[in-house]
Amino acid sequence: MKISLITTLPTLAENKRLEEETKKLGHQFTLTNSRHLNFEIKNNKLDLPGITDTKANLIIFRGIFTSLRSYQPLIEHLRKKGIKVFDNNLSHHQYSINKITDLIKLTLHDIKTPNAVYAPEFTSYQTATKKIGYPLIIKSTRAGKGFGVNKIDNEEDLKNFIQDAQEEGKIGKGYLMQEFIPYIHDLRILIIGDQMFTMRRIPKEGEFRANFSLGGNVELFNPQPETITLAKKALKAIDMTTAGIDVLITKDNQQYVLEVNHTPGFVGMEKATNKNIAQIFIKHAIKTAK
Repeated sequence: MKISLITTLPTLAENKRLEEETKKLGHQFTLTNSRHLNFEIKNNKLDLPGITDTKANLIIFRGIFTSLRSYQPLIEHLRKKGIKVFDNNLSHHQYSINKITDLIKLTLHDIKTPNAVYAPEFTSYQTATKKIGYPLIIKSTRAGKGFGVNKIDNEEDLKNFIQDAQEEGKIGKGYLMQEFIPYIHDLRILIIGDQMFTMRRIPKEGEFRANFSLGGNVELFNPQPETITLAKKALKAIDMTTAGIDVLITKDNQQYVLEVNHTPGFVGMEKATNKNIAQIFIKHAIKTAK
């Protein structure tokens, strides 16, 4: 089988792992960098390298963060041509990271998340923070891997954050405010089809973010039955077949879904579980592509 990976993040370590395991399974592998959607229309024919001229039997769309709406007709076109596509419902969602939309979906499905306020203007932030209280988290609505997440301990921190953001040309609606949860366990639960893998993330010294991509450590974790149920419910609420669900557990066993990652990294999970996640993902894509 000829398998093609379409992504806007070609240098991710996960992509290399997918290539390695695809080839080990006896398939051919190509990667198309679609960070910049370059195409040509000549004589009423669309030429989009790596997509319209593909020879692949299966195309995997993973890590698409730009030109999302442009890909929907392309995905439909590929399927009409008889090419199998695995996009993890990207063509339906039309976004890879939108923490506001996902938070609304989770809440409407009665899934416990940290208290939050979305205020589209920086001028409303000081009033909004009073509804949550300090310390709190201000996070980018469209960044992943722990980037764009800020812990705000007091009004001075808030003023400094707003000033820095404005100097960088950022706008208020690009952030979400959430209460800070003093957790004892920060879990990443990776679901791929009917398989589930869980690791505990441990922040490095002096860092409140526990992301593996930011230098945090990871270890295998055995989740409680209610945690498993919570993760599965979150995946169903967002409507995907694979995702990384971040769960915080407090000392009194309160459990919160922090967010659901549409394109979760899995190199850290492979380290923690000693499982071949890349191969499991490829097999899942082959099985469920349509």
